[in-house]
Amino acid sequence: MCCNEYNRNRISDRIAFPENGTPASLALQSGFRSQYRPSSCPHPSDRCCDAVFYEETMVSIGLNTSTVKDFISRYQKAENVRWCYTCGTCSSSCPVGMATGSLQPNALVYHARLGLYEPMLAMRGIWYCIACKRCSNLCPMPVKPSALLENLRREAESRKIVGSLFLQQRRALLDTLPRILWHTAQALLQGRTPDVAQSWDHWRLTPLPQTARPPIRLAPSSKKDAALRAELRKLGADETPLAACFTCRECSSACPVCREPAFFEPLKVFRLFNLGQIEELLHSPTLWVCLDCRSCIPACSQGVKGALIIRHLQELACREGIVGRDFFGKWQQARDEVFRCMVGEIDRLLDDDEAWQAHIQPPAAA
Repeated sequence: MCCNEYNRNRISDRIAFPENGTPASLALQSGFRSQYRPSSCPHPSDRCCDAVFYEETMVSIGLNTSTVKDFISRYQKAENVRWCYTCGTCSSSCPVGMATGSLQPNALVYHARLGLYEPMLAMRGIWYCIACKRCSNLCPMPVKPSALLENLRREAESRKIVGSLFLQQRRALLDTLPRILWHTAQALLQGRTPDVAQSWDHWRLTPLPQTARPPIRLAPSSKKDAALRAELRKLGADETPLAACFTCRECSSACPVCREPAFFEPLKVFRLFNLGQIEELLHSPTLWVCLDCRSCIPACSQGVKGALIIRHLQELACREGIVGRDFFGKWQQARDEVFRCMVGEIDRLLDDDEAWQAHIQPPAAA
């Protein structure tokens, strides 16, 4: 019995596929084919579940299979799109997608499973991604939507679909994103309602306020510090061995928001925590710049779960009354506004880019 026939029989009880096999049904079946491969399948192992089924799917939607394979083989970063079963976790965890609806990683992964790489190069959404890798870190399967988006951007750059000026301006825009988030959090902590759209240009040019800071004295822990640490233990802070940190800076290197360490650097947060400066952290806007992407967790060789520590500190700030109970909701709305303004800025850059406009607009008829 062929593997494809075997798979259709095994999953027919759970999912009703059309007789002829539409592209959607074929792609959905591909997620199960590697799990149910009979020993009697006549196909070679390297063509049983991947190549044969892949080619059938490409033919069914009229694509040139050799072109698609050449396109994918240029890049070394594994996308693993065939493992996707469209749970939607990537889209529900994407900060830009949740704020604007303009970036849906699961839709892009679905396009990739069907081999529709060319249409994706003309999608604005691939440029909205801030490369936080939250979609990949939270995916329950080994699918890497962030790698797919990075590969698409590299392909668009190699084909000169966008100009070099756009790439420079987009990079500069992303570099100032932590600064915008910091000033937004500061406005909320001061009890003001931030007007992100009106303050965008001003905040991009406003550096971190410089204040003279005395050296930190390693004094014995105070009663208040001990009480705060006890509260953190109740929240689960003991699950991450922060005392094992030896300041190698792997967390900061992996952090997508650590573009300006003065505004946000994971290592600085963890060092202040270990030095007993918890009170300062709880009042700092830096604590809220973290996107909870969790890229620092797999990067740490000591097993420190830095993102969880920052999350616990945010919860502790609420329990201590430093921020109100409605602060989380206000911060979410303000952060969404930041991403909406960022998407608007990228749209403006794309509209001004001649290479992009020439790519998306069909040539005029003679």
